[in-house]
Amino acid sequence: MNRKFKEIDETVRGLNQSTDAHFKWLVKLLRFIDSGDVDIPEICSDDAHLHCEFGHWLNTRLLEEREDTNFLLDINKKHICVHQTCRSLIIAIEHRRQKSEDFDLFEQSLLAFTDALTTYKVHLLQLRTSYDALTGLPLRRILDESFCSMNKELGAEGLYLLLLDIDHFKKVNDNYGHLNGDIVLRSLAMNISNNIRRSESMYRYGGEEFIVVLHATNDREAVTIAERLRRDIARLETFAGEHIIRITFTGGLTRIHQEETLREVLERADIALYTGKKSGRNCTHLINRELQTQKYCD
Repeated sequence: MNRKFKEIDETVRGLNQSTDAHFKWLVKLLRFIDSGDVDIPEICSDDAHLHCEFGHWLNTRLLEEREDTNFLLDINKKHICVHQTCRSLIIAIEHRRQKSEDFDLFEQSLLAFTDALTTYKVHLLQLRTSYDALTGLPLRRILDESFCSMNKELGAEGLYLLLLDIDHFKKVNDNYGHLNGDIVLRSLAMNISNNIRRSESMYRYGGEEFIVVLHATNDREAVTIAERLRRDIARLETFAGEHIIRITFTGGLTRIHQEETLREVLERADIALYTGKKSGRNCTHLINRELQTQKYCD
């Protein structure tokens, strides 16, 4: 499964578990008020937000380089406020001078904290639906949303788009069944994802078509990468039940120029892919802006 897909699932699980722990913290708070003689750091200390289980989970996430840091920073701010208003309320209760405002502030901080958590969960769930459930790869719309910023940031260094299509995939489904065809799709996605750099990305385009965005400084380097991936897949044996299935793919490869839209790049790559299919498949066709193609294969 794609590493990003896994990260989202792990974040959702961790968030749910630590949120449950914070509800238990509220019960602990009531017990503290009832007994009044237990020093509990996550309730009484000035940095109480660092001592609760949710605080441990949150601060671990904040130490990582993440795309969702803004959500976490907002949650952190609201989480600190919960503990601060809680401590103020406890002090007021201990000195028997609590007012309705103390309870109101605590209630408001809890609601703001819960709202921040809900916003983050909605973001994670929306993000998860942007990934293919079968292969774990991001879907085309993720590329649509990130293409302009990706091109602006990295286009000058050299970006290439490889549009690939599994050769004769209908025969795989016809001969071995759709379930085994799904295994083949997962196997290809996993193999390519594991053999590209972390800074590169792979997408499920639809059916048996995939997109790989590669980093290369020139055509020769890009072709070398694309051909390595093609040969890796040609050598791959996928075990599906009693069957050993081998596949190949045809690829259309083109450079991403900085001022281009994704549609322009995909249209050019699609021409190269179609040319590759007409010329015998199991090859890489490089295409330039003048729509001139060059075939590469063993």
